[in-house]
Amino acid sequence: MADVAKMSLGDQLALMAWLRWKLFRNSLRKKSAKLDLLAYVLASLFGLVFVFGIGMGMGFGAYFFTSQGQFAQFSLLLWAVFAIWQFMPLMTATSASGFDFRNLLRFPLRFSAFYLLSLAFGIADPGVAAALVWLLCITVGIAAARLDLVLPAILLFIVFAAANLMLSRMLFAWLERVLARRRTREALFVVFMLAMLGAQFSGIIVERWGRQAAPYLLKAQPVLSLLPPGLPGRGLAGVAQGDSTALFGATALLLAYAAACGFLLRIRLRAQYLGEDLGESRAPSAPQRTAATAMARPRVAVPEAAGERSFLPPLISAPAAAVLRKEIRYIQRNSAMLMTLVLPIILIVFISLSMTSPRHGHANPFFVRMPDLAFPAGAAYMFLIFGQFAHNSFAYDGRGVQLYFLAPVRFREILLGKNLMLALEVVLETFLVWILISALKGPPAAIYLLGTCSWLLFALLVHFMIGNWLSLQFPRRFDFGQFRRRASGVTVLTGLILQVVLLGLGVLVGFIAFMSGRLWIFLAVFLVLSAMALWLYLASLDSFSRFAMARREVLMEQLVR
Repeated sequence: MADVAKMSLGDQLALMAWLRWKLFRNSLRKKSAKLDLLAYVLASLFGLVFVFGIGMGMGFGAYFFTSQGQFAQFSLLLWAVFAIWQFMPLMTATSASGFDFRNLLRFPLRFSAFYLLSLAFGIADPGVAAALVWLLCITVGIAAARLDLVLPAILLFIVFAAANLMLSRMLFAWLERVLARRRTREALFVVFMLAMLGAQFSGIIVERWGRQAAPYLLKAQPVLSLLPPGLPGRGLAGVAQGDSTALFGATALLLAYAAACGFLLRIRLRAQYLGEDLGESRAPSAPQRTAATAMARPRVAVPEAAGERSFLPPLISAPAAAVLRKEIRYIQRNSAMLMTLVLPIILIVFISLSMTSPRHGHANPFFVRMPDLAFPAGAAYMFLIFGQFAHNSFAYDGRGVQLYFLAPVRFREILLGKNLMLALEVVLETFLVWILISALKGPPAAIYLLGTCSWLLFALLVHFMIGNWLSLQFPRRFDFGQFRRRASGVTVLTGLILQVVLLGLGVLVGFIAFMSGRLWIFLAVFLVLSAMALWLYLASLDSFSRFAMARREVLMEQLVR
């Protein structure tokens, strides 16, 4: 350690990079870690297709705006880059590397090395990497339109990237300070979920209110051009008109933004470097009871279990009912999960907006012909939200997973209780979707209602079987300190493939039934598949119980540490 403290800044950075590489290479000794890495690579390939697809569109947009001299519209591309760079890391509240760089404070690093490593971990975020690729594509589009603007564009984009990096790391560092309190974490998590849901319906919002908002955006253009996403367009417009002072002015403002954000980031990192503790524990407000007081006032036993057990079906065993009650209490005390239960209400509001054409003021022709498809669409989207919770069912248990192995119960009862909790959530949300759709557009036909429920039953049973295996094979605990659920790469990729297959199967069978004019085929097919899936699920519980005992060390390692 003393030798590390005497190293130069460059040697310390090289040592930390070597240490990070050794940790990564040693983690691949396990088979699960190799599968995890392979899954992340495959998922990244899908992400690259998406990133380069958008990048090509931005490149063509940059070529068109530059060739036409429309630099005010050109700034819209940079606003998109700015939004992804800033808000994607905040909404995910995680780093792509999966490594907390504050652990480096265990080593006697210089503060300058700690500061630079913080910036390096910011560049490693997937959203930041995508934004850098889009900036490169925009530069290529500018070069294809006007070659004389390439060097000014490169200068502006480098400073723009530096300002974005400083701003994102500053926001992330201060947000981490805010998230130190549980209630604040939950409130911000609700805001982030609403933002993510709104982003999915941004097309509907633009189509419906885009024209009304356009005059206000034009009036705000002079102010927006002084913000970081508007400054590169302002500078390029000046160079195109032969005014070099606009280029220097835009560069100077971007450097000022970067310096201000870097100073605020330094304040937070300096506090962490000096040993700041963000714990929430506090001293008790009243003195602790002594042993004599406890003996003088004996506890009165409350028959809580009997009263809570009465509302459960008699076919559920006592251990499974106890796990179910525990999961219900988790939801009652978890504002994020309660917010998830409200998401279908917001979903139906956006669906109702999409059913009305803003141009003609009447219903969209598709929904005029097929209004009964609103309920299947809403139920399917709801299941996309809730189905993923089956793939990491021990996330909230953490160290409590040890009690499962100490209790005199079979592990199948534990899995059954957790699966029943998710089933109750899906039933509740399906009923809620049906009520809202019926209130907005009228109740769907019975064949659509029963067919959708049969598909949900089959999809839920499949998710139970695959999710139980993923929960035992690749467990990940919920990080309450930073309010995130980090799933393994295999879990993410498997869940994505499973959702695509189930939705594709439902669409295929529905298309065949609709084209043949026999909608009952859809109901019959998924009732048969649900019966088969139920038999396989019940038969698999004993196998998963034995598998859990064999994997108990892995569960302890991932959830208890």
